[in-house]
Amino acid sequence: MAISKNGLTIFALLVTLYILETGNFTEFSSLVSPVHYEEEHFLPHSREKRDVLTGQWNYIVDVVVNASDVETFEQIQSFLNTTSLPIQLDNMTEISSISITTVCSSTGTGFQCRCEELFAWPYSSCVTYGACDYISGGICKCINAIPADGQSCQPISALLAHSEYEVDVELNVTDIATVDYLRSLLTNGSFSLTLGLGPTVNVTHINITTVCYPNGTSFQCRCEDQFVWSHKNCITYGACDDITDDTCRCINAIPSNGQYCQPKTVPPVIYEYQIFIEVNTTDVDKLRNTLGNITFPIQISTQINISNANITTVCSQDDTGFQCRCEDDYLWPCDKCVTYGKCKGDTNSICGCIKAIPTDGQYCQSVQHQNTFSPTIVFLPTDITVCPLTTTSAPPSTAPPVVYEYLISVELNTKDVTLIEQLRTILRNTSFPISINNHIQIYDINISTVCYPSSAGFQCRCEDQYRWSCDQCFLYGFCDNITDDTCGCINALPPNGQYCQPVDQYTPPVVYEYRISIELNTTDVTVIDQLRNISYPISINNDIQISAVNISTVCYPSSAGFQCRCEDQYRWSCDQCFLYGFCDNITDDTCGCIDALPPNGQYCQPVDQYTAVPVIYEYLISIELTTANATVMDQLRALLGNISYPISINRNIEISDVNITTVCYPSSAGFQCRCEDQYRWSCDHCFLYGFCDNITDDTCGCINALPPNGQYCQPVDQHNITSCPFTTSSPSPTRFDVDILMRLDKEYTPELNDATSSTYKELESRIHSVTRQVEPDEIAEANEKLPKAMELIAPVIGSVSAIYNSPSSIIFPALTYTNGHMILICGPPDDINVGPISGSEWKFRGRIIKDSRRIKITTTNMMSTLRIDQVVPADAEVENQPGETYCIKYNYKIESCSGSQQEELRFICRVEEPKGYEMTTTMIIFREDVKCDDAQYGKGREGDRSSIGCDKGQEGSKTAVCKDGKWTLEVDSCIVTQIKELLIDSQDLVVEEVPQFVMNLSTTVQGEKTEITQSSATISAVVNILNTVAQTTTAVVQSVMQDVLETVDVIISDDARQSWEVLNTNETNNASSELLGSMETLSEGLIGEFAIVTQRIQLNKTTFNNSFGANLNSSVIIGIPNTNIDNVSITTITFATLNNVMPARNSSFDSSIFNATDNQTVSANTINAAVVLVKTDASIQNVTLSFDKRNNSLRLNPQCVFWNFTQLDNLGAWDDKGCIFVSDIDNTVTCRCNHLTSFSILMAIDIPESLRDSLAIITYVGVGISMASLVICLIIEGYVWKTITRNSTAFMRHVSIVNTALSLLIANICFIIGASIVDNAGGNSGENFKVPVNPCSTATFFMHFFYLALFFWMLVSGLLLFYRTVMVFSHMSKSTMLAIGFSLGYGCPLIIAVITVAVTAPQTKYIRKYNACWLNWEDTMALLALVIPALTIVFINILIVIVVLFKMLRRGVGDAAQSEEKHTLVVITRCVIILTPLFGLTWSLGVGTMLTTDGGTHIAFAFFNSLQGFFILVFGTLFDSKIRSILSRNVSTSNTGSNTTKSTSVGFSSFSGLNLISRLRGRRYMYRVSEAANSSSTGQSESFNSI
Repeated sequence: MAISKNGLTIFALLVTLYILETGNFTEFSSLVSPVHYEEEHFLPHSREKRDVLTGQWNYIVDVVVNASDVETFEQIQSFLNTTSLPIQLDNMTEISSISITTVCSSTGTGFQCRCEELFAWPYSSCVTYGACDYISGGICKCINAIPADGQSCQPISALLAHSEYEVDVELNVTDIATVDYLRSLLTNGSFSLTLGLGPTVNVTHINITTVCYPNGTSFQCRCEDQFVWSHKNCITYGACDDITDDTCRCINAIPSNGQYCQPKTVPPVIYEYQIFIEVNTTDVDKLRNTLGNITFPIQISTQINISNANITTVCSQDDTGFQCRCEDDYLWPCDKCVTYGKCKGDTNSICGCIKAIPTDGQYCQSVQHQNTFSPTIVFLPTDITVCPLTTTSAPPSTAPPVVYEYLISVELNTKDVTLIEQLRTILRNTSFPISINNHIQIYDINISTVCYPSSAGFQCRCEDQYRWSCDQCFLYGFCDNITDDTCGCINALPPNGQYCQPVDQYTPPVVYEYRISIELNTTDVTVIDQLRNISYPISINNDIQISAVNISTVCYPSSAGFQCRCEDQYRWSCDQCFLYGFCDNITDDTCGCIDALPPNGQYCQPVDQYTAVPVIYEYLISIELTTANATVMDQLRALLGNISYPISINRNIEISDVNITTVCYPSSAGFQCRCEDQYRWSCDHCFLYGFCDNITDDTCGCINALPPNGQYCQPVDQHNITSCPFTTSSPSPTRFDVDILMRLDKEYTPELNDATSSTYKELESRIHSVTRQVEPDEIAEANEKLPKAMELIAPVIGSVSAIYNSPSSIIFPALTYTNGHMILICGPPDDINVGPISGSEWKFRGRIIKDSRRIKITTTNMMSTLRIDQVVPADAEVENQPGETYCIKYNYKIESCSGSQQEELRFICRVEEPKGYEMTTTMIIFREDVKCDDAQYGKGREGDRSSIGCDKGQEGSKTAVCKDGKWTLEVDSCIVTQIKELLIDSQDLVVEEVPQFVMNLSTTVQGEKTEITQSSATISAVVNILNTVAQTTTAVVQSVMQDVLETVDVIISDDARQSWEVLNTNETNNASSELLGSMETLSEGLIGEFAIVTQRIQLNKTTFNNSFGANLNSSVIIGIPNTNIDNVSITTITFATLNNVMPARNSSFDSSIFNATDNQTVSANTINAAVVLVKTDASIQNVTLSFDKRNNSLRLNPQCVFWNFTQLDNLGAWDDKGCIFVSDIDNTVTCRCNHLTSFSILMAIDIPESLRDSLAIITYVGVGISMASLVICLIIEGYVWKTITRNSTAFMRHVSIVNTALSLLIANICFIIGASIVDNAGGNSGENFKVPVNPCSTATFFMHFFYLALFFWMLVSGLLLFYRTVMVFSHMSKSTMLAIGFSLGYGCPLIIAVITVAVTAPQTKYIRKYNACWLNWEDTMALLALVIPALTIVFINILIVIVVLFKMLRRGVGDAAQSEEKHTLVVITRCVIILTPLFGLTWSLGVGTMLTTDGGTHIAFAFFNSLQGFFILVFGTLFDSKIRSILSRNVSTSNTGSNTTKSTSVGFSSFSGLNLISRLRGRRYMYRVSEAANSSSTGQSESFNSI
């Protein structure tokens, strides 16, 4: 069964598309050049990429991590974020980057694998495993399975990279018509590739390359256009046409290797070099044999071949010197034979042997080069010069040697014009010739050509005595006059390295002109029209160009045979007109048409062959130029005055002259049109429009109107000027045009709608019979009488309307400023009485203008007035012309600087014309100290206010108040000018203008997004505009909603967050609620089903039956169960960043906390998910929403809420009415509601209110105990200092304890000061409030510094322990130890604290904004500057303890140490072991309080943090047995008084407090040592406690 042509074509394309989709390509050696790489072995799950420039190998390693909880993943992610890359593993290996690509999680029914940022799944994986989000651009971010092949997400940049494949498809057909059909299908482009390739594969083009068909016993394969067979195939299989450029179009076989015709390529340029090599050898024959056995050409590389190698010259030594003989086909030139002498026996004029080795390095020359000379090719040998014949012998020639002259062109690239001038000066002052050596000299150097950039490209100008040839002048375009077929400047940089040529050596090339006749057979008339529109000349190459192509003859079939008509400027000769018969008139013995197709190939001939002079047509072309800049006219006059005429457009057209005739400009009464010199208005124009100068010779030079018929001033000397008639009769009657509208009580017939029907003409004639001409002042009276006159024809229904058509346009004001007002007046002239106007109708852009807030229309008598306030450029559809800025200086002299009273000055800057524009500046001169000073707001005292203007492109003002020595912005009313104009224009918005208006709004917002997002006033204006749009339009199409969402996308971005904070803290501003309300209103009016996706918003409008479910932007899942309703329309709009816009207040929010001073309010909740707006056209009672959390660390009090516009006196707030919380699982919060609106979730961001009082009590009591303990600690240390610090180790141990206690004590004092500052700032209101920056920053800095010092002194203790335990035999002096200790203890904290301030303070993000004086966490994470060093020191000390314990266990407790030092080391060890974990635990809990709102974490941190001083007293001081012994001894002594013989046991037991501590410690091994006293203290003893 035969296959149809269409079916076969589709089958071939299906095969092509299948190959593209599956990627099964067959590689042919002739089509693909494979790149071979060395084989390497790789680890599993690794991909290799080689850097060929550096020789390094890059490996990408995929690591799979199995984690059962999210916390582990977050820890890995946090670790990666804080890891500094690259990581050096060894000298040869480093890790350059680490990224998380894929996160797979269980979904109950399977798995979902989501890609991290910058990674995505390829299209094949999205299709194979199913995408759980949208597939966009051939990629998706989530699939519904874990790939079985171990694949992971790929970089998006790699997935979006395009690869291009060329696929060869072989099609076997027996019907040649199928091939023709496929060829026409592909050529016409009518075939559309609609087969499903997926979004990742496109077919860019399809070409037929080769067509093979049987030819007797074999095959012939022919190439299509632009394809050829390679030279190898042409030779191998035999060419069946000519071989051109080593290619052919046809071969006599089907290639066995499956090759096809290849695209025709331009053959590469081949350069041929002749290289001379000198070889020193004693065996020439061996060299000859070697060269004779070599097969040429020899391939050096893919681009270089040696085509031949020959021996030219052989020099050998004889008795008298050297002889140099030439090989076959080589000879010495005559000059060498004469100079060096011929060898004996050589009698030819050109010799084969000379008696010397030439000193210039020349060799024998090829005989084939005798008659050639090419001085420009320096690599080829010089020519062989034939000596003249002589009949007599002569002595050796004394003629001068042959001199060769070379012209060398040198190209110099420079940007410095002065360098050219310097070069000219140097060459001008140089004396020539200049000798290089004995054989070479430079006899002249000239600059020939200077090229430089111009506005259109390049210009190349010739120096004096140099010119461009004629062909180059026309090829590249000349930029000066052509003289003697040469020019001095061209408009291009010649690509072939040509330069200007000397004038005296220039001979213009011979130009041959050929006329070629071409016969074109076509059935398409449009082809002829296309040929007529080609521009000439057309350059074929550097030597050939087509100057003109004309169609001479067009022949086409007629009823009697053929007719051949001549084109313009062509005619048939007289004999042909009579021979074949003419089909038009014979003129001047020629005709333009004959009735036959001449068999001899003749065509119409040019007219100039028949007539001596061509017909010249002269056209006068008037051009109207509209400009608002008068300087343009002056520039145009100057330009036209400097042009030389005529100007040639081409060979047939030239401009003979260009003049300005008329200049029209607005005047107070309308327009004035003045004539230029040598031009005048005719008399009728002067009287018709009114003349504004004197009438001279029946003409005038100025009229008071802009003629509506496009007329202009006429030349004086060759005019058609109408002279003014001289008459004494009364002036001609005034003509005016009035349209009369009336309704007749007459039966309508279809003929009345046909102006050619008799019925229409009859009625028209009867109406004309009852009307007559009236005078201008009789119009009103005539209108009143018209109904009665019309009764003869038919009664008039209603009133008669007369519409006066003014012959002139309405007069606009000469100059109108934006924000001002514009008044337009419409009415008849004073001499025409149309009676009182009953109504008026104004139109703009084809639409009726109606009264509004800024547009007022008033009608009185015969006049209608239109007033527009707050004028914007859109009111006149013109561009806004920026005004000029002037600076007016005024010197004011202060008479006296004494006194205490301030002086207030007012300066008024007023514009004289137009009136009503002025600005008042108030300046206060004071004599008190300046508290605030900056370049923007100037100088001021505390409480002063300063107002300044806005930045360029904005309107309004900024007011700042001097507070705490710094100008603080108080009011910012700056609004982007373009947005303000759109806001004003929106006041008169009508439904028809909405599409164009929202497009303009979107374009403006996109172009000014930076300025808009930083201006709260501008954002508020944009919201007002959107609200107006929502209230105006009722049917919203996709294009309108697209522009609206693109606008909203900008104002809800992260960059606009601070602007929205200002708006939301103003209790009179409801911008955020209005924005959401506008979106809900617009969503209700959407027409059709469509989806719109922007960067931050996703809209989807669709319909469903019974139930609905969707995954909205991968963060919100919506489900509507059984509704029992069909064809329900649902619209969802998901706002990913609306948390930047909407305040987190709920229905319990106290509006009284709006802070009028700081414009700040803080809520204890936050919007922790996207906001989704849901609208349907049916009543829905059950909807389930699942939100992915934005911040997974928030876990307290999730609330399912919707935005209630009526809450808080219509201010709006989040409300949970009708919504219930279902679950919070895997960071997904599920809610269920019984209504539809805008939903999200609120979560607590602070500790519960119930815990705040408890935390305050714990903190203050603990800090009090800590400070008391630290004071006791310092007193005890001072008391026992001399006794306890007898060795360097003990000395440094107590220095560390003292400084540790001192640092913590000062830090606690700063804490109390900071708390006092905060309490005073908040007024003890108990609510959130903004802390004062300057005093709080000071307190925070010292707290930061001394808390760091606390830890660094702990590090000193740890390092001391390490030093004395590990480095036993090392000794360090006390001064050295002190220097190291204080450098670490105070130097490092100071550096860290100062760097923290330097990095964060310029952004005003050093401290928290609310509630406490402490380091910032939310914005800059400045708190890490304390946490990281502290935890690092804890980690180091733990390592030191481990090392020390290991050492002690191996060699005993201080084997090499003295007893006192041993005691000190043990005390240090115990102190470090106890205090380090306590402090580490404390600040680990501190980090936890930043990440969670869990009450237990906050209580634990407050407890441990506030009792750190108590821990230092107990574990750092009182646990030292020596300190207890000293205290016990002193207490015992003080108790006994003069009784010096009391036993030591009494002295020890009397210190009951220390005994209590000992008992608590459970000490068993205690002993006392009594020491005999000297003679002066008999019976006294000391007690020591063993540890």
